[in-house]
Amino acid sequence: MKKKARNLLKIGAIYLGTVLGAGFASGQELLLFFVRFGNRGLVGCLLAGGLFCLLGALILKRSYALPDKSCKQYLQMVFPDRVSTFLHSAMEVFLCISFCIMLSGAGAFFKERFSLSPLLGVFVMDLICLLVFLYDLKGLSLLNVLLTPVMLLGTVYVCVYTIFTDTTSVWLPQVHPHGRFLPFALFYVGYNMLTATAVLVPSSALADSEKTAVRGGILGGVCLTVMALLSCLALHFQHNVWQTSLPMLLLSQRAGRWTYGVYSAVLYMAMLTTAVSTGFSVVKSIEKTGIGKKTSALLVCMVALPLSFVEFSTLVRYCYVFFGVLGMVLVGGILWDWYKRI
Repeated sequence: MKKKARNLLKIGAIYLGTVLGAGFASGQELLLFFVRFGNRGLVGCLLAGGLFCLLGALILKRSYALPDKSCKQYLQMVFPDRVSTFLHSAMEVFLCISFCIMLSGAGAFFKERFSLSPLLGVFVMDLICLLVFLYDLKGLSLLNVLLTPVMLLGTVYVCVYTIFTDTTSVWLPQVHPHGRFLPFALFYVGYNMLTATAVLVPSSALADSEKTAVRGGILGGVCLTVMALLSCLALHFQHNVWQTSLPMLLLSQRAGRWTYGVYSAVLYMAMLTTAVSTGFSVVKSIEKTGIGKKTSALLVCMVALPLSFVEFSTLVRYCYVFFGVLGMVLVGGILWDWYKRI
């Protein structure tokens, strides 16, 4: 029983950690996809949370029976050949874009946390990533396991403090209170599932039964829903979050110097580990074409630089929405596959 509970928690934590990355922790994603729609955005947040629960359970249930437990095999089972190939390619491109966005986020972090040039932040993180790619410092990626609970607790504390303790806060109508919140809620689910699917399929191997796999997906989805709702509520109370690229970092500053320092470190490390994991996947994909490891690593880090100089919030606004649309093909296919099997 204890082993089953541990496996359940592991699957839920992997799911949570995949979505609860640097974009979520910065708060920029939540502003774009939910908070700007006011109260309607909270409805969209609940809808997205319900889809995360359902899709996580469906993916884990279907992949539990796979002998190979590979994302490519899962896509081929659910989709026609051409569609599965397209989605697999879209996932690879999204990993590349995510790497660039994390570099840009590091630039925004240096600017807002230390009042330094964002170019310095981009170059520093790009250099660290290059060293990791060249020397296979795999231990750095393992920090995700440690950072997820710290980020979880830190975000909850900052949100609860803002909602219940900050007496200067006022509930404010946001940018588009009557906007079309539903498509953005779906886009949010779409681009997150592009990466979550690649992680959930192999994590089904941790389950000792199909029921445990399904419950793990639901657990992760429920935790995501609670985290997103708390964050959205906290951001709703602040009018000046629209002038910053890292709104959650701004909220942590109001919670005290110690919280600000810890959250700053966690946010930067979340960006770094996300950049390492996404960039490393791209490097490995290029290596499969016959290009050497050093050349592949240099190529990825150099090509990413121009796009990384674009403002962090701008990249999130356009790239995540675009891949959110592509991700809806994946979401639609998963739901259609479920409908056929009912």
